[in-house]
Amino acid sequence: MNLFHPGNPDAQGLVANEGTRLVLDPRTGAAVGGIGANHFRPWVFPFYAPSGRTVVQAFPHAHPWHNGIFAGQNPVLNGGRTGNFWAVPPIRCEGDPIFQNVGRVQALPEIEARSIAGGAEFRLNCVWRDEGEAPFLTETRTVRLFAAGDAHFCDVTSTRHASHGALRFPKTKFGGMGLRAEPLLSPDAGATVIADQGRRGAAEVVHEQDSDFVAYEAGLPFGQGGPLGVCMMIRDAGARGPWFIRDFGMAMYNPTWRDEIEVPENSSWTISLRVVAYDEALTDERVSQWKGVEAGPAV
Repeated sequence: MNLFHPGNPDAQGLVANEGTRLVLDPRTGAAVGGIGANHFRPWVFPFYAPSGRTVVQAFPHAHPWHNGIFAGQNPVLNGGRTGNFWAVPPIRCEGDPIFQNVGRVQALPEIEARSIAGGAEFRLNCVWRDEGEAPFLTETRTVRLFAAGDAHFCDVTSTRHASHGALRFPKTKFGGMGLRAEPLLSPDAGATVIADQGRRGAAEVVHEQDSDFVAYEAGLPFGQGGPLGVCMMIRDAGARGPWFIRDFGMAMYNPTWRDEIEVPENSSWTISLRVVAYDEALTDERVSQWKGVEAGPAV
């Protein structure tokens, strides 16, 4: 993959940094966000509001598997095998009960990239491997990072293919696609959870419920500027939840909270989420506008 600085006349708005493919707004040179992977999984980090302030966390000490904007699932069943694709090292403490049947999501090194209006699109081919490294399923993940209007956007679509046998995704709270917010955006630090129909407060205003969107927003102290927020919208047709929301800043769209999902062999299941990094106070009008934003064709 070719990587270009925005000053290059052939700029794609991409720059490499320690294995992270960092996306720059080709019009302004402002950083939008980045994507990368380690041995255990790929994820989106960093992700910036237009002001340059970050809205997601690489990982917290207490939950090191909450990685920026990420996807995870536990358990996943394939025949007689059970895979845990939620937890990843480092282990929090000796004997941590969540570390059973721990597999990994291997992002193959050939990550495809192309320029789109305002940013870049990445296509990752992944192999979900069980704890013995045997292939469990394959995944195609598309990530679009771009600037448009008054915000920065991250669209993630994950298609899980039952290429190694039929799959079953049982009902669980440990699943879906979402993010770990920057600590100052958590209600534990005084931020506000916002959902549709005027819901505002702590996580309980929308946890285990449906909503057209969910946001964490904070008016930052110590002269750090005006309000900062991160907003999530489900892109699966007709879906409004359920949302798994925590006051410490973890938010997931989790289709397996209420329903088991079965994927026959050689079929697939797709899940998709839009995340928006923004400055200034959130309004219903802004959310409505963001729903219709598209990055545009490759440039």
